[in-house]
Amino acid sequence: MATLLCPRATCLRSLASITRVTPAPIAKSPFSTNVWKQLQSSTRPTIVCRSPPSRTSLAIRNASSAPSTAASTGPPADVLTWDRFFAVRRRKRYINLAVSIVTAGATVVVVGPILAQQDIDTWGAQISGIDPMFVLGISTIAVAAGGWLCGPSLGSAMFGVWAARRGWAKAIQGKEKSFYRRIQKYRADPSSSSPQNPIPDYYGEKVASVKDYRRWLKDQRAFKLKKNKNL
Repeated sequence: MATLLCPRATCLRSLASITRVTPAPIAKSPFSTNVWKQLQSSTRPTIVCRSPPSRTSLAIRNASSAPSTAASTGPPADVLTWDRFFAVRRRKRYINLAVSIVTAGATVVVVGPILAQQDIDTWGAQISGIDPMFVLGISTIAVAAGGWLCGPSLGSAMFGVWAARRGWAKAIQGKEKSFYRRIQKYRADPSSSSPQNPIPDYYGEKVASVKDYRRWLKDQRAFKLKKNKNL
């Protein structure tokens, strides 16, 4: 009987020893608000708000990028476009005007003393019966007018030399012919004009750019419509 109870006693002892053993305390990780804030800052996505660019900054940016774009997309410098043709035509007009002023003054300076030595005022007064001062003034004006008329010929010659050196002589002649053909084709009929309703710029002398040419076409069209309305 004792032998049968021994194993049971030993089992109960072992169970008692097991129940007496207290589990070791589990170390808990300390809770810190700083660590939690760091975790939140590391996991939360960052959102950056930027204000839209102002109009002045966009204008400055476009102005800085415009010259490079125009240089890359514009026509070559040796090509005579219509805008360049009108600019060259306007330059030719200025050259002729400046040369006319110079030739008129030079003619008066050179020819005036010669006329004074020949007593032109006295001869004119004797022939016409006008005061010699008026005769001298008229002769001076006539000499200046002759020099003025010689100016466009000399200015055109100088301009032709410049155009030949630039390589635009033939191109300018072709543009001139094409431009005057367009003027003759699209201008209004002069027979329908009157002092109260004249044709606007019949010869196209005021056309100095492509924009002016388009305005000239609109003026001619408006004149034709006005003529048909009056009829």
